[in-house]
Amino acid sequence: MAAAPHAPYPPLGPHWNGLTVLARGANRLCAMAPDDAGDCLKFELSAGERTEAGARTRLRRALARFRPALGENATELRAWRRLHARIGGDLDGWLAPCRGIVETGWGSALRCALIRDADGAPARSLYAHLFEGTGFSAASLCAAVDAIERKLLAHDVPLFDLNAGNFVVTGTGAAPRLICVDAKSTLSGKEILPFSRWSRRLMHRKIRRRAERLRQRIRAALADAPSPH
Repeated sequence: MAAAPHAPYPPLGPHWNGLTVLARGANRLCAMAPDDAGDCLKFELSAGERTEAGARTRLRRALARFRPALGENATELRAWRRLHARIGGDLDGWLAPCRGIVETGWGSALRCALIRDADGAPARSLYAHLFEGTGFSAASLCAAVDAIERKLLAHDVPLFDLNAGNFVVTGTGAAPRLICVDAKSTLSGKEILPFSRWSRRLMHRKIRRRAERLRQRIRAALADAPSPH
């Protein structure tokens, strides 16, 4: 099945409250940190700026308003800290570090390391490479997915949300690398009973399935794209 772009988000533009927008998702926005070129800030969007969602997501959003520990920023920070405590420095090559939750003039934000590409610009998401143009081949991007898959299997990391918006692309034209910029799915998923987190066999099966789905999306999205020069 051909990969299709997600539904349009409510418009925000290249800037948000004076900050330079790097990326946005259904619930959060990532902006350049104005005080440190090496960091970015993730803000949880207001209700009117978020996309429509199902009942479970709406309930989670409502609970997070009263218990910030259930919010997406707190969940992502908790996930990163748990993985870092277990895996340590081996995370550095494939998962962007989280610094902590900070209070800013724009509200509470999760401060994270800003991943840059080979020429020093902020790394673009894999989604942007697939649907807005790329200099990488489908084969090289699929090889980068292979590398992520090996890391997840080697360390038993239940990162199941392998979608193109959760990775940025860095590295050279011949050997791109994917860096995960959102690991909260290792703690928060759609399963009511998370058997795939409890069982190593089911975990590995699901990782392989999701990785193959991502490779299929890459091939489908770039099938008609011109070859990179």
